[in-house]
Amino acid sequence: MVISHRHRYLYFVVPKCASATVRQSLAPYTDVGYPVTKGVQHQTIRQFLASPHAALFDQGYLRFTFVRNPYDRLYSGYVQDRLAATQSPRWQRAKEPIFKAIGDDFNRYMLEHVRHADRADAWDWICFCPMHEFAWHDGACVLDFVGRAETVEASLAELSRRLEVPITKVVDANVNVEPTGRDLKYLDRYDRATLELVNTLYRDDFERFDYAMVDPRDVPVRAPR
Repeated sequence: MVISHRHRYLYFVVPKCASATVRQSLAPYTDVGYPVTKGVQHQTIRQFLASPHAALFDQGYLRFTFVRNPYDRLYSGYVQDRLAATQSPRWQRAKEPIFKAIGDDFNRYMLEHVRHADRADAWDWICFCPMHEFAWHDGACVLDFVGRAETVEASLAELSRRLEVPITKVVDANVNVEPTGRDLKYLDRYDRATLELVNTLYRDDFERFDYAMVDPRDVPVRAPR
């Protein structure tokens, strides 16, 4: 969670949606939440409204977030989990047994683990929390602005206009996977069953943020590994 009292904004930080880049770009204006050791990194709307900062929600602060195509975001979340499992004892305890069992297999991770995870509340599945949890409450979007990772420069420019401060985009941060150059960078990592799962689990994200679903029938069936 990123808060500025001086410039009156609340940034609900969705993981793996250019969040490191946006946080660093906003750093000159932020009072709480960057560096991230100063607060909870990621809070959903529901969690924020149960936090000590809840009163700020109705005090005229600009409320915003950034989102990303779910297919790319979820693969990036998988890569982030694998990396975190090698860098933090807490993450190692949570994730190392999984990766020892499945190896470097994104589709097994999704089908065997993300499918059954507490995606809305468990700290170790935060990269797989649905994006609408950071923007919607009681059936409605409660934010003033939703930027997009795919057009982060344009979104930051619009945020700059709304906040009336100059925001300079920093060099992209926390990029752990080489992009392919396509609109969907990581679609080739998906098999048909995982696409079907994501289309089901994250249907609200696709619909509420206007991202198109890929028809699983357009993806070749892969032989089991």
